[in-house]
Amino acid sequence: MSTKKMKALIIALILLLIFGTGAYIAVDTLKSREEQAVLDEEKSLQLFNFDENTIDKTEISLPEGNFIIEKSASGWEITDTDYEYPVALNAYYINTICNYMSDLTALKKLEVSAADLSGYGLDNARPLTCYAGNTAYTLYLGNASATEEYYYVMLPDDPVVYAIDFTKGDILKGGLGYLKDPYMISWMDVNISYVKLQDGKETAFEIEKDENGRWQMLEPLKNSPVNGANVNSMLTSVTRLQIDSFVKMAESPQDLIDYHLDDPAYQFILKTDSGETMTIDFAKFDPKDTSVYLVYEESGQIAAMTPNSVSFLQTEAPALMTDKIYSPAITDISVLDVTVDDLHFSMNMNHEESKAFFQSDNMADEIEISGNTDEIQKAYNELFLSVSNLTYDSLDLDAEPDEDAKPTVIFHYTLTDDSETELTLVPVDDTFYQAFIDGEYTGKIVRRRALSGTAGVLTYHEKLTDLIEMNSETE
Repeated sequence: MSTKKMKALIIALILLLIFGTGAYIAVDTLKSREEQAVLDEEKSLQLFNFDENTIDKTEISLPEGNFIIEKSASGWEITDTDYEYPVALNAYYINTICNYMSDLTALKKLEVSAADLSGYGLDNARPLTCYAGNTAYTLYLGNASATEEYYYVMLPDDPVVYAIDFTKGDILKGGLGYLKDPYMISWMDVNISYVKLQDGKETAFEIEKDENGRWQMLEPLKNSPVNGANVNSMLTSVTRLQIDSFVKMAESPQDLIDYHLDDPAYQFILKTDSGETMTIDFAKFDPKDTSVYLVYEESGQIAAMTPNSVSFLQTEAPALMTDKIYSPAITDISVLDVTVDDLHFSMNMNHEESKAFFQSDNMADEIEISGNTDEIQKAYNELFLSVSNLTYDSLDLDAEPDEDAKPTVIFHYTLTDDSETELTLVPVDDTFYQAFIDGEYTGKIVRRRALSGTAGVLTYHEKLTDLIEMNSETE
């Protein structure tokens, strides 16, 4: 190849390289601009970007009223509102608002003239504001799109209409129902100290905690030992039940009539340790119904639940009781006098000096148990438990006791506070007894085997007296 042709080829290659590089730079520049445009567009769709944990106040404007909700040491609470009725706040909803608002990004934006804002529900949109100190983050929520893909929103001093995700928009726009605590009972179960269920005109059960925090039965079986585990299980269940919908406020007697709450079928009353009271009336319902209506007497709120949620309304007193008749702890008793047919014995406890004594009519003298053998002390405790754990066999609340009948079994307790309680058994026949506490019929029926069976009072009395006799013979 000639020198001249070689030079021409080199020049051509150089020009090709120059043009190629220029084209590459041009394409790369164009691509960078396009990527930047995309980034700018994405940034323009970012409505908020803040740390949700910095939010200490929210303002919510609803058709029913305006609410200022502030964070305190104990959590979110309504500090100011022009809504006329009390509201148990759903704190989880406020947390959700803060979370959704903190990184809210629109899916697209629309150029809408001011004259057309009404078509998007934004001409008189109510504001939703989160505050981090003095910094406000405000969103105006309009309507949902016809296809329910978006919610239309705007920002203050911004003419653009943004379309956000429908689900988030639906939550943020919310409503009074979202703001209210969805749980039927807004208290923790451990704070409840009194419960009463009224079934029509009858009291299904009425229980309360005593000064020691132990549940006791008030009605219909007064003084019956209560199974604390069963009560706690019931309260745990009912405090987890949720309202399906908040229907309306009962502003007139007619509102109650409309939902059959003017003559409720059930009434559920609860009180807390601090004295708060909640009374919930339930309308009559059929298990096949889709809803059960209820009203909170204190607030007038009418709500609806599903029938399978209110099965607790069928709870009866025996479900909350132990099978014991009267079951005090040995530490609460100073003297126990027992009569079973022709047998009589007494048990005396001096708790301050940690001494115990036993006297039976087949023994010459009272003996001190506390200074005796471990086996005798164990038998003494077992005898006490056979009395205090006396069980009933069945309930007969409608029985009419014979006023002239005399008890053949008497358990007379003198408590450490000097008060007295007497449990007596009146025979119905050779097998069954009616149980009375302080002369009042308990409705409980006791079998004879509770006294004479392998775990009965007579059996443990015989065991203790035999051990005492054997011990005296060896001394």
